[in-house]
Amino acid sequence: MTIRTITTSVLIIITIIKFDSAIGETFMTHISIKVKQYTPDISLKLANNKKEDKFADYQSLMDFDVAGRPWRETLSRSFKTDKELAKVFNNINRVDDEVYKVIATRITPYIAQLMDKDDQACPIRIQYVPEQNEMDVAPQEMGDQLGEDNMMPEGTSIVHRYPNRVLFLVHNICGSYCRHCTRKRMVSDPLNVISMDRIRNSVEYLRQHPEVQDVLLSGGDPLLLTDDKLDQILSMIREARPDLKILRIGSRLPAQLPTRVTPELCQVLVKNRVTLLNTQINHPKEITPLFVEHMALLRNSGIMLGNQSVLIKGVNDSVEVMRDLVMELISNGIRPYYVYSMDPAPGNSKFQVSYDRMLEIYHGIRGWVSGPAIPTFIVDGIGGLGKMPVQPEYVRKQEIDGKTKLIATNFEGRSVDMTFLLDE
Repeated sequence: MTIRTITTSVLIIITIIKFDSAIGETFMTHISIKVKQYTPDISLKLANNKKEDKFADYQSLMDFDVAGRPWRETLSRSFKTDKELAKVFNNINRVDDEVYKVIATRITPYIAQLMDKDDQACPIRIQYVPEQNEMDVAPQEMGDQLGEDNMMPEGTSIVHRYPNRVLFLVHNICGSYCRHCTRKRMVSDPLNVISMDRIRNSVEYLRQHPEVQDVLLSGGDPLLLTDDKLDQILSMIREARPDLKILRIGSRLPAQLPTRVTPELCQVLVKNRVTLLNTQINHPKEITPLFVEHMALLRNSGIMLGNQSVLIKGVNDSVEVMRDLVMELISNGIRPYYVYSMDPAPGNSKFQVSYDRMLEIYHGIRGWVSGPAIPTFIVDGIGGLGKMPVQPEYVRKQEIDGKTKLIATNFEGRSVDMTFLLDE
């Protein structure tokens, strides 16, 4: 290797570490010269990640004080391989390195503390622990099935699927990597870092499209950016489009590391008039006192809170679990917004909940929980069709004795004739 080549490689490594320090170790493992085009403007401090900081056993993990540590320090101590997990948990299956090429593994100490030490069927373990069968890809899971890439204007990181709203991708890294992730094709991939040039182009796109009135920041996870970086991007958007009606953030980091939500972060969101923050809670076990405490900071700042769950086999494909989940959310000021069917990303078929089961769960919560706690069940159409609600037919036309009737059936299964509504 020549001196010139060494210099180029080092420059590339520094660029990636500056972009997100807490993942410096992972990026250095997957380094490629193709990354050199991405040069972010605001550097991040490299978090300390000494070998002695790794957890030696289950007790050392449970003794770790998440609430008392800076969030970036906690993030730097995340589990990244099945081998690290096997030192702390029982019944961790070995996986090939190929699994990590589909999507990396990262599990924050906070999430790890919620996982059962022994039970592979733990609803938290199912969501985060890598398994070999993630390499089993069904035919419908090949490529960008939701058509996002085809709806991304060249040079931007915007997905413009609906007339008046857009998805704005600002990051491709997450606090922890869900095994059911819909964007496995891009998250955790060092070759897919979203550059500031693309972000600037995206802001310019918003400036040139006044019909857009709703912008959703997503990724990856926007809250994995520093406060300064996030403030910069939000300020750029507000400067270009002060007339925006809605500016939203989608982030699972509050559920994966609640200490990321700080008074300083709230100040950034309030300053830039962020309307709503949606997180993803899939099981009541994720609604911890620490989570509730830090989400209250957002509520008290005037930020509306929503939740988008994903139906996952073995996690929440139960009427009882879903009832508990939506009621716990609404009681803590978080609106259950959507419940998604599993997106067809590579390897996700093992998590898939059937359409019929989806309807059973919907029937099982409507009428049995408070109205504000009932989310909309959604199928995201492949090929870029967008979100389509799944609605049980409580009111429908039926042919009875040669006449068209309108029959309404309530949540208990009792029916009544409402044919008078068919009269003009």
